[in-house]
This record gives sequence, C-alpha cells and structure tokens, in this order.
Amino acid sequence: MLGACLGVNPVADAAGADHSAERLSAGDRVCVGCHAADGLTRKLANGDSLSLTVDGAAFAGSVHGPMGCIGCHPQVALPAHPGDVPNIDDARQYAMARSESCRACHGRVFRPYEGSVHALRLRAGSAAGPACGDCHPPHAVTPRSTQEGPTNACVRCHGDTAAQHERWLPNAARHLRAVACSACHAPDALRRVDLRVLAGGERLTDRDGSVPFEQHARAADTNHDGLDANEFRRLLTSLEREGNPVALQGYIELRSGIEAHELPPKAAAIKDCVKCHDEKALPFQNVTVSGVDADGRPIRYDVHREVLSSPITWDALRGFYAIGGTRMKLLDVLLALGLVGGITVPALHLALRRLSRRAPNPDGSTR
Repeated sequence: MLGACLGVNPVADAAGADHSAERLSAGDRVCVGCHAADGLTRKLANGDSLSLTVDGAAFAGSVHGPMGCIGCHPQVALPAHPGDVPNIDDARQYAMARSESCRACHGRVFRPYEGSVHALRLRAGSAAGPACGDCHPPHAVTPRSTQEGPTNACVRCHGDTAAQHERWLPNAARHLRAVACSACHAPDALRRVDLRVLAGGERLTDRDGSVPFEQHARAADTNHDGLDANEFRRLLTSLEREGNPVALQGYIELRSGIEAHELPPKAAAIKDCVKCHDEKALPFQNVTVSGVDADGRPIRYDVHREVLSSPITWDALRGFYAIGGTRMKLLDVLLALGLVGGITVPALHLALRRLSRRAPNPDGSTR
C-alpha cells in the first residue's frame, strides 16, 4: 500500500493527533496517512503550489467523512497514485473543476446558486468569484459553517463586514452577532428565530450522549405540537437537572441552508427595519430551540411563536430587540416609559430650578 511504501504508518498517523480520525475507513486512513503531512504540496504548470494537506480529524467530522475519499476522487487508484493524477495548470482552474464535481451530489443547491451574484461573477471570469471550496472547505465542511454570526464563512472574503454595516446600520455589532448574513442577503428566503441553548457561555453540546437534547424536548412536549411557554420552561428545567446551568441566545437565520446560496447583488439586501421589527415580521413566525450533537450539527425542535413574548426568553432576544420587534407588550411599555422618563425628569428638574430662582424673597427681591 502507498502509505507503507513511503514509510508511513497510515492508521497511527491519521488517528494519533485526534481519535475522531479513527472513524475513517481503513482505505481513507491510508490516504490521510500521506495527506496529513504538513507542507504537502504539488507544483503546478504555472509555477504555483497547490496544498494537498488534509486534516484527518476534521475530515472525519465533516459531512463528507462518511462518503470517504473515493466519493469525490474516484479517479485515484492505488498503487498507481500519485502517478495517475492528471496535470493541473493552476489552482484556480483546479478549484473550478472541483466545484463542478460538487454538482453531482448537490444539484438542489446549484439551482438557486446559478442566479446568485457569486455564480454571475464566476461566469464573468472574475478572480474574486468564489468557487464552492472557497466557502465550504471540502475536507472540513459542516452543516453550520455558513450561518454562525460574525465568524461564518462570509468573512473569509468580506473582511470589512463590520465597517461596511456601521456606516448605516444602528447597533451593527449586535446585528452581526444575532443575525446570519444570509438572513438579509437572501431577501426572498424563509427565516426563523433559533433559540440556542447555552451552557457555560457555549452552545449546549451533547459530546458523550449524556444530554440527549431531542429526547428532553420530546419529553417536555406533552401535546406533540411544538413547545409552548410552559413546556419550554420544562425543557430548560430538565436540562439543568442534568447539571447544565443553561441560558438562551436568540439568532435569526434561514430555515434552509440551500436558500443561503441564492444571493442577489448587495443592493437587493434587506435594509428596511420593518422587515424584522414588526408584529407580522416573517422571522418571528417560525421559532425553534436548538442544541448541537457531538459533531457540531444543530439539533432543532419546534417552538410556539408565543414563547417569544414570554419572560423566559426576553434576555435571549436583547440582541435584536427593538420596540415592536419581539411583540413583548410589557417590554414595549417599560421601554417607552423609560424613554419618556429619561426626557421628562430632567425637564421637570430644570423647570423647578428656574421657578425657584424667580420666587420673591421676604424683602421683595427675587433670587
């Protein structure tokens, strides 16, 4: 086998750094036994170098891990490899070719993608147009890689995101923390509010099977129609009984990751506040609560939208709360009273001071 021929112990090298790599098949561990080497590159015809290094643990935990290496590289055949690999002129050409191979499995994604600004740039020959692998590193892609706030895939290219939004968007930092980029940049897509369960400031993750999130949610949902406010509280209580003091973080995202690929030019992005901060705003009509599994995949459960008006969730929604935004009437009233009080109290104080200055002294003079 190739790994043995090169003096590599493929199983030990692939799994040594992280036991998650042990989930790879024996054949894949042979591949990773060579490709896990740092600095492994191939010289291209135009003089560029193409990195061939693959993180075995990341690949094992990715959505492509179960497919194995042969799923995307059927042309590779041992023991002829690497002599059976055709010449590659440049890295860009290779990335484009690999993107076309994605179409075989991801046809549903390519349909909306073909009309996106990304696809239009590629067809126009722009070097800035992203190929699939630019947003979804193929050996490490996870289902949550594009809707995770300011650390998502978008900022790899759009590094000036914060500065651009601060020019016109109030509380831009909060929006970027609480709203997925695609929630505004795919204006025709369906959205939802995801109430993410946090433990110790991080998303609640079932790493060892001891916190079966969906099982807890189903047990709390006595009517089997999604969680109402009381059932939602019951879920949080049952999770805390497992030894996990929990909190919530509200997040607006798309209901389908497929629609995240249907990105029109940025001029079409949502900039109207009423689209979200209104009683009938679409994001607030669909609500889920979520944890993540051991591989980082979100586990979501449906929640009644009225939960957003419950005191249970008010703290979680501060990231995107505005008057009228979450439809919490009590908070609307309190915030309005706070604004009015903040204006009237100083005004009354100033008026009383002026009146006291004009009041006459016993001798007839004024103060």
